[in-house]
Amino acid sequence: MMESAEPVLRQPVTAEYVLSVFQDQHRQIFLLEHDMLPREELTFETPVEEWQWQCDYLEWRPLGRGWNDAWGIDLTDDEWRKVLTPERKKTLGGVCELIARHATVPVIREETFFGKPCRPASAFLTIRALLEEAGADVSEIAPSTDLSAYSYQYGRTFLYTIANLSPGTLPRPAIMNGDSYRGADLSLLWMTATLPFALMFSLGIGSPWFLLIPGVFFLMYLLFRWELQRLGGKQLKFGELKTFRDLAELIAAETPVVRV
Repeated sequence: MMESAEPVLRQPVTAEYVLSVFQDQHRQIFLLEHDMLPREELTFETPVEEWQWQCDYLEWRPLGRGWNDAWGIDLTDDEWRKVLTPERKKTLGGVCELIARHATVPVIREETFFGKPCRPASAFLTIRALLEEAGADVSEIAPSTDLSAYSYQYGRTFLYTIANLSPGTLPRPAIMNGDSYRGADLSLLWMTATLPFALMFSLGIGSPWFLLIPGVFFLMYLLFRWELQRLGGKQLKFGELKTFRDLAELIAAETPVVRV
């Protein structure tokens, strides 16, 4: 298995890069939640008010603190207030410039194998290192490892950290088996809701037949859970990408590597 003892390499960013990340996140969110592309792309001129609406109506303070966490920076509330308020007059350009002055992001470090540089292998090692930083046990991750074993559990890392190696490169995301999970949740909910009434009626008329109603919902729940186990659980997929090799080759083809 390929190994690299080097830490993840990080470099400062530009306002244009920050905007490209926001545009990609905007696209991914719309595809996941609305099954469509956004009607308008974010630009430096996008009003903060409109951007806040797309961030679930967050007020400026939690919005700023959230981006502190996302970008690994430590700006004060006052610094965020200056670029986020008043919402109708401030634009996304000011936000991008503020973040660019403080943030660094992971980049792909060029690695050599058998004396020659290899871009896909370099991308693979960077992706694996980012997952390790997120708390994943990467000892079993090889280029041939199925992405679905990690992509949902570490979805935030894939959607925001790995994707940021090359904003706009990851294919359309999709959550697989979500309907089965919803079915299992609904069955368990209805079983819980009907059990007290079924028990009350059964005791009232001296017949246990009403208990069959929550029993049916519980049976449906078990069937849904069995189907989920057979399908491999909830998964986050990106287009036709199947393995870490597929992901590394895609990112390597679109992203420059850094020689150090």
